[in-house]
Amino acid sequence: MNDIASKISSIITDYTNKSVDLLEKRIDECADEILVYIKENAPRGDSNSHLADSFIKTIIGEGKNVTIYISSKSKGRIVHLIELGFRHTSGKHVPAHPFLRPAYDTFSPKMLEDLKRIIAYGST
Repeated sequence: MNDIASKISSIITDYTNKSVDLLEKRIDECADEILVYIKENAPRGDSNSHLADSFIKTIIGEGKNVTIYISSKSKGRIVHLIELGFRHTSGKHVPAHPFLRPAYDTFSPKMLEDLKRIIAYGST
């Protein structure tokens, strides 16, 4: 009886470790996909320092406590203005050029479905 319990425990541990590795990998892949989309779709100006080139992926922590976020390393103070649009002090309306929200809307649902599948079946 102890041998059966030990084998079941071993199988569950292996399944859990494999699933956690797959979950972490899929989340990281999604962050990479979002970053590529943002870099391809962010507005480009006339200067050499483009908004699209300023985005980076930052990973904080590890394992189940990992946080991955995407941000602009040098132009963070203007990203929301470009994404949502604004009214200039001169009164001119500057229209929105969304590129962040579409990236998340495109890739996040598929990632969530993949995460559910990994949890349920242990594979993608």
